[in-house]
Amino acid sequence: MTDLLRCALPLNPEPDLAAAGRRPFVADHVLQGLAAAREVPSHATPNLARWLRQTRRLGSRDRRTVSEGVHGIIRHEAFLLRAGARSDEDLVRMWADLIEGERYEPLQAASPAEDLSSALALPLPVAREWLEALGPEEAAAFGQIQAGRAPLTIRANRLRCDRDQLASRLADEDLQTTPVPEALDGLFIEGRVNVAALQSFKDGWFEIQDASSQRAVAALGDVQGMAVLDLCAGAGGKSLALAAAGARVTATDPRSNALGELGRRAERAGADIDISDPSPADIVFVDAPCSGLGRLWRTPAIRWNYRPSMCVDLQAEILEAALDFVRPGGRLIYATCTLLQAENNHQLPAGWTTLERQTLWPHRDGTDGFHWEIWRAD
Repeated sequence: MTDLLRCALPLNPEPDLAAAGRRPFVADHVLQGLAAAREVPSHATPNLARWLRQTRRLGSRDRRTVSEGVHGIIRHEAFLLRAGARSDEDLVRMWADLIEGERYEPLQAASPAEDLSSALALPLPVAREWLEALGPEEAAAFGQIQAGRAPLTIRANRLRCDRDQLASRLADEDLQTTPVPEALDGLFIEGRVNVAALQSFKDGWFEIQDASSQRAVAALGDVQGMAVLDLCAGAGGKSLALAAAGARVTATDPRSNALGELGRRAERAGADIDISDPSPADIVFVDAPCSGLGRLWRTPAIRWNYRPSMCVDLQAEILEAALDFVRPGGRLIYATCTLLQAENNHQLPAGWTTLERQTLWPHRDGTDGFHWEIWRAD
């Protein structure tokens, strides 16, 4: 019988990490980091990162342990509370026990959906939806991959190099890489590395971009010379990928401050991107605001910001506006980094045809959870 309650627990004990996490100095800083993350739950990840940078007493090794501890508690908080934790001090102590291999075997199972909800530290309706979509065995596999570290994936910038040239240069910088299946420009970087410090990054040879969004861009096929409107460009990862593939890209975003980084990234990449008001295009790319629950393994605290149907109305408004910018016979691609049906299943408008629908799951595809669909204006 599939043990959904324990499906997200670490499989391989790390006694050295557990011992480091039990040191009073480190345990106290895990408590402080957890408090810093909780101050504004919707901004827990950047706030924790800022706190870690500003806490000068922590050396690099202790900083890593504290970060592992805080993120580990966020991942497993619901399980630990169910196992008897009654305070933050309990959470720190019991997290170290988990890392050392404790699985709290006396803890009894409830219903499959309740157990998956505890394992993932997510609301029961989310767990129930994913359990129905995947079945118990796949749901357990999905839970298990959440316990690991998400891969660091980069995209070779075709305006500077190809993937083989990039892999060779990174090898000269003492980095091991592996090609990403189904992403022709993608490489996995092995181990921990500060990529922003690499000369190859400063020279614009690559961008950090998960294989899921690389595959969504590739699903559009040959975009050479096409006018593409990136309507929710944010920091511009997809705009840069589209420009590298030869598209004429206009980038905009309804969020006022979201485009601040794109100009700097485009200059480094050698990409010509028009950052301006939207205008009609052959392809309109809508990477819509969403709950982000497809990125749980990468950003554990994103679960703290989840609210039912939190972005559905906004997504519908953006989609309605986006349709007006698609030229006759053109295409719209709608994408999210969520795995929830309410955020992904918007009604196809009259006069449009669905060309493709794709959902990527971390345990199946080795990517962030991601959904896209491509519509054509008839």
